[in-house]
Amino acid sequence: MSRQSIGILLGIYFLAALVFTLFRVFSNPFFARLDGPTLGEAIGGALLLFLGAGLLPLLRWALDRFRPQYAWRTLASWAFIGIATAYFIEVGARLERDVQVTTLSKNLILSDSKLSCLDSEHASKFRTEIGITERHISLYCGCVSEALAASTTSDELIDIATNGQVPKAIQERAAEMGRPCRTLIGGTKM
Repeated sequence: MSRQSIGILLGIYFLAALVFTLFRVFSNPFFARLDGPTLGEAIGGALLLFLGAGLLPLLRWALDRFRPQYAWRTLASWAFIGIATAYFIEVGARLERDVQVTTLSKNLILSDSKLSCLDSEHASKFRTEIGITERHISLYCGCVSEALAASTTSDELIDIATNGQVPKAIQERAAEMGRPCRTLIGGTKM
């Protein structure tokens, strides 16, 4: 293997590492814009992947005194380690993003259902006649929204994120969960 072909392959390896890290940056749902820190993260990630995957193969090649006839082993193992590392980086990043999106979605459901409950309870004309206080309403709506957020599945979260609306099953479940929470306001009917 000639030194020129070794150099070309190393350039291709680095470009592949750069393309992979740019893919990771652009596929992030929290990506806002391509600025200096984001570009630095992509280039740094490419260098880390490129050099990290090549460390052991280069050490092995050093034992062969960097002879070009042994370069094919080095480059093949470098490519294999690089592909495996990129795969595991992507799997880890997707798992982390799923956790972040799920947490944000649950927080959104929690706040949305509490605000919706507060709005509907404040709009009720019977609230002052029965003697329901702000504290009772806040406790009731907090109970319903916590129970609703805890019972929402990941498929329902994806459905909400895709359609932008709460499915009927969740709305019905909110009414069901409101019954036990009524004990917080002294058992009065709402």
